Amino acid sequence: MPDTTPSATRWLTLHEASARLDIHPGTLRDWADRGRVRTFRTPGGHRRFAEEDVNALSAKSAPGLDLFLSATVGQARLAARSGRLASEPWYSRFDEAAKVRQRELGLDLVRVLIGYLGDTEKGWSDEIRELGERYAKLAGDVGLSVGESLRAFHIFEGVVRSSVEQLSAAQAGGAHLERPVSWFLNEVRVAMVESLNQARA
Repeated sequence: MPDTTPSATRWLTLHEASARLDIHPGTLRDWADRGRVRTFRTPGGHRRFAEEDVNALSAKSAPGLDLFLSATVGQARLAARSGRLASEPWYSRFDEAAKVRQRELGLDLVRVLIGYLGDTEKGWSDEIRELGERYAKLAGDVGLSVGESLRAFHIFEGVVRSSVEQLSAAQAGGAHLERPVSWFLNEVRVAMVESLNQARA
């Protein structure tokens, strides 16, 4: 579906449309390129997305993904309150700024994961590599070894897996998430290790 011109249709900015769908902006751009959303470009070259198409995509989104995000945020808070992170020797190297980066990175990972779960046919290698590189950069900035970086990622992976289990218990639709979630997390972990190794080469 090519770019079109504005009419009586209401149009959304990239930020508005991706926020409404709870997906990464890059995913929405890709969907537009593939004709899943009508768009037009402003004189300044910015895309606008047809609200009607965005709403239709939202209605067709994979079941339970909003619950998945909420469950992951809740599990992350539980992990922090339980003292599990604080009990890890390497966590003392995280100052407040690093903790904020870690939380933001975790939310970005979940958002990209949700986009992947909603469209597994799309190539996600760029997004996965970027996440891995960001995890590696954070680990390097606080002085974690490769082993400590893997342990830190493993804790967050446990948070995500607990969320999948919670969703599976709450509704039948959650059970099918386990395999794609495992694949996605493993690919991010591999990208992180590769980036760490390149930085140390």
